[in-house]
Amino acid sequence: MKLVMADQGGDNIVTREYRKGNWTVNETLVLIEAKKMDDERRMKRSGDIEGRGKPTELRWKWVEDYCWRKGCLRSQNQCNDKWDNLMRDYKKVREYQRRTAERGEGTHSNEGSSYWEMEKNERKVKNLPSNMLRLIYERLEEVVDKKGDKTAVAAGGSGLIPNIPYVMDRPITSVETSLPPLLQHQLLAPIPAAIPLTLPAPPHLPPPPIAAAAAAPLVQPPPLSYAQPLPTVAQILIQVSIQTRQQREGREELVMGKAAVGAQQVQTTQTKWALQSLKVLPL
Repeated sequence: MKLVMADQGGDNIVTREYRKGNWTVNETLVLIEAKKMDDERRMKRSGDIEGRGKPTELRWKWVEDYCWRKGCLRSQNQCNDKWDNLMRDYKKVREYQRRTAERGEGTHSNEGSSYWEMEKNERKVKNLPSNMLRLIYERLEEVVDKKGDKTAVAAGGSGLIPNIPYVMDRPITSVETSLPPLLQHQLLAPIPAAIPLTLPAPPHLPPPPIAAAAAAPLVQPPPLSYAQPLPTVAQILIQVSIQTRQQREGREELVMGKAAVGAQQVQTTQTKWALQSLKVLPL
């Protein structure tokens, strides 16, 4: 894998060819040293706002540059992945060693033997890393412990709540020993039982009118008298036809009456003319 890089001036071009394959013990030790130096560098600049806001990529770029100066030709992504694997294996071994120490089992016991005395097959059966070297474990332990101590000191100096393991050097056995004698006496004095309170019975009030009306029996209203059924469409059409016919017949009778009156008037007029003509003729 090759990477082309430029210096800050942009003039000189540097080509880095990263090494592939498994990490050697020397490369792993260089990586642990680089991570330790990076932690110390960032802890010194923890009060600086500019140093506190550095992204993760730039920090691992600094680790890559440190490894290259020490002969470990690995990229920042390779260093990051390797460090994650180291911390995962370290935590598994540390947890197993802690449980073994708490059980108090001897180192010669088959079930509770130390991690460093087990064979690779036995480590695999117990779901433990099979190739963790004691030198690598001790170097990682130094980095983790030193980082935890500095974190506790920084938290105490900045007004934050420090971690419990670095502040409580001994457990609190009793609260009474840290109190004044007067408060201890009050704390030990028995608490009297609570006296029950007797409440007076509520006065008897008449029911509200709404409740009385609700309690009265309901009166059923008289049944409604239904009117005659509505006519159908056929009946309506027949009624309209009859009315139309009656209106037409009335108009015809009116016209015939007017014609008869006109004829009678004409006949009267003709009669008058005949009488007048008779009077005019000589006898």
